[in-house]
Amino acid sequence: MQEWARGVSLPEGPALFIVEDETGSGKTEAALMLAHRLMASSRADGLYMALPTMATANAMFDRMGGAVRHLFAPDANPSLALAHGARDLHRGFRAARDNWGRIEASYGDSGESDIAASTACAEWIADDRRRTFLADAGAGTVDQALLAVLPARHQSLRLLGLAYRVPIIDEVHAYDAYMLREIETLLTFQAALGGSAILLSATLPAGHRQSLANAFAKGLGEEPVDIAEQAYPLATVRARGAQTETPVPGHAGRGRKLPVRFLRSPDEALAEVERAVHLGQTALYIRNTVDDAREAHAALAARGIPAELFHARFALADRLATERRTVETFGKESMAEDRAGKVLVATQVVEQSLDLDFDVLASDLAPIDLLIQRAGRLWRHGWRKRSGEPELLVVAPPASDDPPENWFETFLPRAAYVYRDHARLWLTVRTLEQTEAIESPSKLRALVEAVYGPEAEDSIPPGLFGSLLAFEGRESAARSMGHLNTLRVSSGYMRDAGAWDSDLRTPTRLVEDPRATLRLARVQHSRIEPYALAHAQNEPWRAWRLSEVDLSRRHVTGEAIPLRFVEAAREARAGWGRYDEDKILVVLEEAGDGQLVGTVMGPNGGRRVSYSVSGGLSVADGIKT
Repeated sequence: MQEWARGVSLPEGPALFIVEDETGSGKTEAALMLAHRLMASSRADGLYMALPTMATANAMFDRMGGAVRHLFAPDANPSLALAHGARDLHRGFRAARDNWGRIEASYGDSGESDIAASTACAEWIADDRRRTFLADAGAGTVDQALLAVLPARHQSLRLLGLAYRVPIIDEVHAYDAYMLREIETLLTFQAALGGSAILLSATLPAGHRQSLANAFAKGLGEEPVDIAEQAYPLATVRARGAQTETPVPGHAGRGRKLPVRFLRSPDEALAEVERAVHLGQTALYIRNTVDDAREAHAALAARGIPAELFHARFALADRLATERRTVETFGKESMAEDRAGKVLVATQVVEQSLDLDFDVLASDLAPIDLLIQRAGRLWRHGWRKRSGEPELLVVAPPASDDPPENWFETFLPRAAYVYRDHARLWLTVRTLEQTEAIESPSKLRALVEAVYGPEAEDSIPPGLFGSLLAFEGRESAARSMGHLNTLRVSSGYMRDAGAWDSDLRTPTRLVEDPRATLRLARVQHSRIEPYALAHAQNEPWRAWRLSEVDLSRRHVTGEAIPLRFVEAAREARAGWGRYDEDKILVVLEEAGDGQLVGTVMGPNGGRRVSYSVSGGLSVADGIKT
């Protein structure tokens, strides 16, 4: 794919490039090659890497730090920005900002890969993430780019910046119907303004590829062209007057047939992890919910197996530290002696855009495209010495011919609310039971289409058809909401365009499960101080941000400050900003064994919460009041 990116003829005018290749194949580097060629031919001034999450954006920012200067002239001093709500807490971004104007060496001279030594970010750009798209290069969440096509303040500034840059949207398959509609609108605007774009995916359904190409064609003022090629890997280019689809040979030696073995309970997965530890192997167990991950982590500890736990319910300071340790222990630069016998229990935070590698991988059942993504973390680095053969372990119920409506819910009750299309889950199991393997890259397209293709619904058993219809109804409603909320090129900024009339903030994501932001605190010398005060370099605002953790409003609705702390809590909140008024203060006290405990209000009264550096936040069913 990189050879293709280096040599493909660039069409005149704006162009959309859709790069489909397996995980770990170097799609990001191929995209950088394309962006560099577009910049060198004066079709763009810079680029923006758009990722699904803050964690993946942080990782991409770190990766780009050592490469971005090579995209510009030797005497240039390009700015590299990070764009998401917590970017000021990322030490690499702060270093890049602080080093603006102090870097004189040309790239390649210092041998440094650190962000601060390789690039910098202008203070004016760093001061506000809305200006990120005026930086020479950027990495961040896709949400920051999508705000360019929503009726949000400073929307036109974002759109202006993107028009002169190449947005590279990674993991484009990972978004729901609402966000996919937003991405389509962004592509329409980008084409209409004369800009190009690059989309990356390992598991993009054909229908999504068609809709994305159609959206770009709409911005060009042209009619859609039906896609025809089903080869994989594949490079699609949509430009003015032409749409080409080019089969691209996979990287020599990367093809593999990965056996899939089903496990019939989480306990079987724990036994496989324990076996791996005794053999000195690295192991990953991906659970679909935080509570399931916490249970697996505790079960391994009961077996005498220490494991790292990585999920989204940590205070931001601890989550960033866990993210760094995870990359250091299981990433590309990790050494064999440091990895041996190490275990990671994680949720979906590790399934995309993080360059992690494990000898053994077990996963709860997820849709086929996500299982393929997760499998990309198994034996990812081919140069490592290993014994035996890899296999993907999937915890799932059998795909019986006549499953009941609660087929998945009775097996993994919590996960049933994460992946609600149980019919597609059944198709995933049935397909993998038949193939018994994930063969890449040659059979990946067939696997995805067997679950998401137009003929897949014909195989769904009657007991799960209601689940399919309900899910498709929600998807249709979400897509309609995305159409309603996004701007339209033809309407301009006229009031009668409709979207501008709303006084509400238009979200980049639809959230069925509203979240509350908790600010964890501890009592020190009769004062309430942020939990992460030691990480904040004497900056209270940063300490409070690093002490935040999000939790579903199903669990917490408000504060429950003990009477003896009410006055101290009032003094602590007095220093918060106006955007922090709705955040919930949780006062934690020592409970022994590294546990901190506190209380919050839940839907049915007071609830006890506990927190630890190793396990994160948990909520009990209730407390006596």
